[in-house]
Amino acid sequence: MHAVGDDPAWSESYYFNFVDPESKVAMFTRMGFRPGSGWADALHAVYLDGKRVVFTYGRRDIGGDLTVYDGDLTAGNLTLTCVEDHDTWRVEYDGPGQDIPNGEILLMRSKERPDGWFQPTHLKMNVSFNCLTEPHYAASGARGHFEQSGRVTGRIQVGDEVFDVDGFGVRDKSWGPRDWGAGDRESGGQAKAATGPSPFVNWFSMNFGDHAALGGSCFRHKDGVIRGEGWLQRDGESLALKDIVVESTYRPDSIIHETVRLTARTEHGEDLVIEGDVLSVCPTKIPMPGGATFVNEGLAAFRWNGRVGYGIAEHWHAVSLESPAS
Repeated sequence: MHAVGDDPAWSESYYFNFVDPESKVAMFTRMGFRPGSGWADALHAVYLDGKRVVFTYGRRDIGGDLTVYDGDLTAGNLTLTCVEDHDTWRVEYDGPGQDIPNGEILLMRSKERPDGWFQPTHLKMNVSFNCLTEPHYAASGARGHFEQSGRVTGRIQVGDEVFDVDGFGVRDKSWGPRDWGAGDRESGGQAKAATGPSPFVNWFSMNFGDHAALGGSCFRHKDGVIRGEGWLQRDGESLALKDIVVESTYRPDSIIHETVRLTARTEHGEDLVIEGDVLSVCPTKIPMPGGATFVNEGLAAFRWNGRVGYGIAEHWHAVSLESPAS
């Protein structure tokens, strides 16, 4: 943990994901410590067959000195354990969950969801995240962020169903002020008005086995284009990605993305073109004044240079109270 800054929105967070390329069982989890709010929370979700998602969320009260939680990364039945720095982590969950046949229903207001939209279940998970590469730092110092690719093995149990998983994923760590709103996310001034879905942040991670992993963050610019920077770790070499542009297609009259197309250039001038199909979406909702930010976590299959990889295509949408999300 880092020294807490003066900003009331200060957050220290830990994120992990993975996809098993054979079974397509996947996971993403984020634990965030917000001393200014007095709590830590954990959002944890498992993708199963089709669009089925097991969703969990929980909180705990915390104090203002985060260093006391260095060996106590727990919240909402989720436990993160650093076995060896930048080498091995354990991600464990043991508690209740919502077994949802189609995760997209999380876009609907809870009072509008039909009876039986989920079944209560018990989720138990114990997986090991073994880092394959050195961390890539997008920022460091008093306020920072890094990402690192890895291989994930272990077991997930949903009720009586057991899934042994062996896949690849990405973890990240960030510290500093964290504002989930759209106000300061647009780059270069007021963005051009959009006629359809217009995410203000696109974050992505993808793994092509142990051959390569990519990640990056992109933001909506004033011309309406989603641009940003990122990283590529391939065959033991780590490269910066520049000039990233992400284009997405959406289901009609919805903010559910169906395909993504990414173009980028490495620091050595190599051009990349990656096409992706979204297999399942798990929306997460963050209440904001006058509406909400929906962070739509899309499990996706990607195609690049004859290879197929898997990962998360994450789109952030600002939705007003008057605008339906789906």
